[in-house]
Order: sequence, then structure tokens, then C-alpha cells
Amino acid sequence: MSHLTRIIRFVRHWHARIGVLAALLFLTLAVTGVMLNHTDGLQLAKRQVHAVWLMKWYGLEGERPEAGYLFKDGYFIGNHQRWVMDGKLLPADPEAVVGAVEAGAMRYVATRSTLYMFQPEGVLVEKLSDNALPDGNLESLGVEDARLAVKTSGGVFVTKDALAWSSATSRSIKWAVMQPLSENRRAEAAAAIAPSLPLERLVLDIHSGRIFGQYGPWLMDLAALVLVMLSLSGAWIYLRSIRKRH
Repeated sequence: MSHLTRIIRFVRHWHARIGVLAALLFLTLAVTGVMLNHTDGLQLAKRQVHAVWLMKWYGLEGERPEAGYLFKDGYFIGNHQRWVMDGKLLPADPEAVVGAVEAGAMRYVATRSTLYMFQPEGVLVEKLSDNALPDGNLESLGVEDARLAVKTSGGVFVTKDALAWSSATSRSIKWAVMQPLSENRRAEAAAAIAPSLPLERLVLDIHSGRIFGQYGPWLMDLAALVLVMLSLSGAWIYLRSIRKRH
């Protein structure tokens, strides 16, 4: 057996094996590349991935709320810029929540500068701030005879419709306080605020290799080099076979 024949057999031997190993990386690059080219059509930015093991891989840990504001037939949790009402995630205010109550047919949530009015189903009805509120920052919410009560730095005020406010005393007002949640509500709230990532971010990280950590991009670069080597070796083997036949 000549030296050239040994080289050809060696190249064929490793060409096949490396090709099989690299096929998965090539397939991954191809599929994720097509997805990224059609990110709007596939709505990758709007789709969220919630897999617990994947969130742990990214270093994102979920939390399990222990307490919240209780309504007659529901609850509200507002912490860490995430709001949950009866298991439904709501748009949150970056300010800390100072209280949440149910008065009449409405549910109210307050931060120091804004009062939010929700329907029991979680639909936002109104957002009040500045001149629509009594003077001073909001400090607490309460209920008095189905009327909404607010405590501000300027005093205590009550209203029936969140439009007209009148001064009041705090003697008969039941102020909102956080209370322990039942086990079922804890689990429901934890599922609602569980960390997630846009599918577009995940596909992009897979395509670039960043999902494998700091050395992931080098892995994809290596895959590209392997592709070049396979292309060159395959072309060489093909040309040799043609010359041999002729």
C-alpha cells in the first residue's frame, strides 16, 4: 500500500466520522438561522419560554410569594415589579405598592404616586395621579362602608367613585395589610411570576453558541472551520476518484 493510498483512506475515515459529529451543529445553525430570518412572522419576540431547567441554566430563579393583599374572592401580590391578581400577571409599576383593596365593584392598587382601578377580572379601568388624587403622596389604602379611603401625607380622604374626595377620620377605616396566602394561591402566584425568556433570545443564543457559556461562540467557530475542512477534503476525495476513473 502506497503512502498516498494511506492518506486517502485516513482522510475518508475521518471525513465520515467528523461529518456525522458535526452534522448536529450544522443542522442547529441552519434551523436557527432560518428562524431568525423570519422572527417577525414566527413572533419569536412575543413567545415566552418558561422551562424551569432552562431558567436555572440562565441563572434565573423563581420566587414563591408568601403574603399578599386579600379581597373577598381573590388576592393581589405586588413585589419586585411584578403584579399578580388571582393568578393573572398584570402590567406593573416600578414604584413599590402601598396597598390594595376592594371597594364596591372595583379593586384598587396604589403606589406612592399613582392609584390604579381594576375590574375584578384584572382589566385596568383607570390610572389616577397628580391632580386627580388628594394632596400628598399615597401612604395606604383602606375601605370604609364600601368607600375607598386613602391616607396621604396631607391627611385621610374617602371617595365613592375616585372622582370626588372628602376629608375623613381613620377611626372606622379598615386599612389594607398584607396577609399570608393559602398554599394553592402561593403555587398559583409562583407560576404566574415564574421567570421566562423570549423565544427569540433563546434561538439567538443557540445560533451564536452563547447558550453554552463563554466558550459557546468558540464552539460554533470551530464548527465553521470543520465545515470548511469537510468541504475541502470532500472535494479532494471527489477529484481523486474522478482522476482514478479516467
